[in-house]
Amino acid sequence: MTGTGTCAAFRPFIAAAFGVALALAAPAVATAKDLGVRGATWPVAEPDLLAQIEARLREMERSGELARLEDEARANARRKLEEPDPVFGIAPAREERSRLFDPAITVARDIRTPDGTLIAAAGMQVNPLERIALARDLLFVDGRREAEIAWALAHDRPAKIVLLAGRPLELMRRHRRPFFFDQGGRLAARFGLRFTPSLVEQAGSQLRITEVPVESLPPGSGDGDGTEAKE
Repeated sequence: MTGTGTCAAFRPFIAAAFGVALALAAPAVATAKDLGVRGATWPVAEPDLLAQIEARLREMERSGELARLEDEARANARRKLEEPDPVFGIAPAREERSRLFDPAITVARDIRTPDGTLIAAAGMQVNPLERIALARDLLFVDGRREAEIAWALAHDRPAKIVLLAGRPLELMRRHRRPFFFDQGGRLAARFGLRFTPSLVEQAGSQLRITEVPVESLPPGSGDGDGTEAKE
């Protein structure tokens, strides 16, 4: 078969293929038409967050709202300093009870000196009272009860007074001695304290915790102003 004859023979197939191609392309061409604008349009733009914050602050400054918020923040900070949140769940002791507490801790990781000498290995039980004595008793009290403050001030051994509630700065000004506060109740949780006043003192390699009921002020003690415990 000659070249011309061959081309003539394939012409029907070429025409058919071209027709199929046009048929497949027709839907796509039909959908590509201008539908016009439907609804309002806006340019795509990201808002400048910092500019918005600055504008809001300027507005608050002009209105006086910013100064009011600053005054409130200072007042709240002063109030928290004067009277921190009381430790949750404490109550006055109703009977004298005593128990022993083991202060040993488990070392989480190796403890070494700066030159690399191992002091305690990870997993080791360490009791700090086996190396150093407790210098002062710990007196945990509810500072809102004058009877407990008087009890603490009358303590006859060196001690630290730790409030679980009350106003430490006011007590320091009144009695001219340090009063500590168990912020967040960490010590109370560590020692399992639920009642005040509680005396924590050393008993060998352990701590003795004693709950002491104090129902009223001791006779002749007044509000405790004239009696101070040894520090």
